[in-house]
Amino acid sequence: MLKFDWNILWTVINLIIFYVLMRAFLFKPIKKTLDKRKELIDKQFSDADEVQKQADEMKAQYEQELESVEDEKKKIIVDARNSAKAEYNKIIDRAQNDADKIKADAKKAADFETEKARRAVKEEIAALAMETAEKVVGRNVNAQTDSDLYDEFLSEGSDE
Repeated sequence: MLKFDWNILWTVINLIIFYVLMRAFLFKPIKKTLDKRKELIDKQFSDADEVQKQADEMKAQYEQELESVEDEKKKIIVDARNSAKAEYNKIIDRAQNDADKIKADAKKAADFETEKARRAVKEEIAALAMETAEKVVGRNVNAQTDSDLYDEFLSEGSDE
């Protein structure tokens, strides 16, 4: 027959008690610690995701602001060019007006000098004519005769 060994029974009982004790005092605390760590890691991942979302939103906002700044920069450059072009045109117009005024003044001065030279030539021609008339007539002409001849010569010269 079979012989029953009490040592095996006590070993099995000891193993069951040891398993229950290990489960109660070792596995449950370790499982709690592992669960807490898992929650902590999950929380860190969710926080990281939230921070990433915030960073993406800020990046999008900065890119939009940068685009706005670029548009404003282009607008300022266009305005500056238009302003410079207007100033350039104003300076050119002022220079053209000054040049026209200088030309007009020069023409007036040239006309005045020409008229002055004509009068001087007429007076000289009149004096030569008087001398010639004196020589031809052979007598000395008085001041009244000179004046009449001079006036007659000038009126004939201006008619031409």
